[in-house]
Amino acid sequence: MTRASARSGGRARITALDRRFVGVLLSFAVAAAIWLMPLPGDLSTAGRQTLAVTVFTVIWWVFAVVPPAYATLLMLVSYIVLGLAPPEVVFRIWTTPLIWLIIAAFLIATAVTKSGLAHRVAYFFMIRYATSYRSLIALTYVLGFVLSLLIPHPFPRALILMAVVGVIIQKAGMNKADAASLGLSVFVATTVTSMILLTGDSTLNIATVGISGVSVGWLAWAWYMAVPGMIASLLMMGLHMLVFRQTGSCAGGSCGARMERQKLGSITRRELVTLVWVLIALVLWITDFIHHVDPAWAALGVVVGLSLPVVGDVLDAKDISTGVNWPIILFVTGALAIGTVGKLTGMSEWLASILLPATPPDNPYAFAALVGGATMLIHMVLGSALACLSIVAPPMVHYAAQTGWSPLVPALLVYTAVAIHYLFPFQQVTILLGQGETGGYDTRHVFKYGLPLTLVVLFVLIVVEVSWWKLTGLF
Repeated sequence: MTRASARSGGRARITALDRRFVGVLLSFAVAAAIWLMPLPGDLSTAGRQTLAVTVFTVIWWVFAVVPPAYATLLMLVSYIVLGLAPPEVVFRIWTTPLIWLIIAAFLIATAVTKSGLAHRVAYFFMIRYATSYRSLIALTYVLGFVLSLLIPHPFPRALILMAVVGVIIQKAGMNKADAASLGLSVFVATTVTSMILLTGDSTLNIATVGISGVSVGWLAWAWYMAVPGMIASLLMMGLHMLVFRQTGSCAGGSCGARMERQKLGSITRRELVTLVWVLIALVLWITDFIHHVDPAWAALGVVVGLSLPVVGDVLDAKDISTGVNWPIILFVTGALAIGTVGKLTGMSEWLASILLPATPPDNPYAFAALVGGATMLIHMVLGSALACLSIVAPPMVHYAAQTGWSPLVPALLVYTAVAIHYLFPFQQVTILLGQGETGGYDTRHVFKYGLPLTLVVLFVLIVVEVSWWKLTGLF
């Protein structure tokens, strides 16, 4: 290591330490102020303590004082030790199918990735349709959706697709500007196409359903969100082509993809087995209104099938520990606990009374503008999509109860605002995943795209979703 790199690494460590130190001081100062100082409105002592603990934790999340899972554990324990809620309320998600669907989704994603099936599907499309810069961008959206049928989590989908696109970028000799644009397109497409299916994002989507308190099956989610998700995908794809115009040549990329595809050889037994089990899962999810088996139990059955001898042998014992992102599971547990404990102690009701007008607008378009706009502003401050969802959605659900609309309406509006809107990479974890060497883009590219994206997201929230939900009867 050179002296320059050592100095650079030292400065980075000091900067991280400074940020964490600031986060600790700020968290204690804000929590103490909430705990001791007068607050507007009528908030119970338990509600005040819940607010203090929750804000304390959110600050630790934002400043990365400790890994998010540990901050979440501290919050959950604090709820119990302070007597704000009993363990069965704090950990209620573990008694519902939602958490098991998330765990099963991680394991199915592991099987599809291990078997090589996802790479084969991606190369199949790229070889046939990757003919130009614009077609490559369009393919990132098509494959973002196609792979969501096989892999119920955006992280592995984005990384697999980026690996395929990276080969094309290299073989086509793209310049840095076009390569960064295409890399950003991979991760943007993965986020927006996750809206279409319930299993498109097995954490954010399922957490939204849990916060709403409404039982939503696989088909019901598609009925309400597939059309808005597809329209949002088309609009965001068009915006990308408008903001990032081609600046260099793009030739020979499909040849590189063909060479990589040939290295895979003929389809293997593990790929065929995985494909069959994934198709079984899809059929069971789609027909849940007939057999009434929750998608979570169907998914767990498929996971067991993938581990069986002869008919499976894809998943093994170590995949339980390495294939499931347990820190994310803890984070989701905390996100749902904020909603349940906040409702129990009156915090959610108080937040709605403080942050929003006393009476919700009767006009659904005005309501969507209010909820969506407020969520986007709060998201810019909190950063984390899941953290913002867990803080904002419960009071919005309580607020909308006065209108008589389904609790799913405000939950989905908040979900959309945090899922596809960002100005900086840290505000969407999938976009952050691709920043730097992984996707080839940086903060400047994200901001250049995110600024006009704000208008697109508002259009989707106010015009597309409200109009579609009026047609489908959700409003």
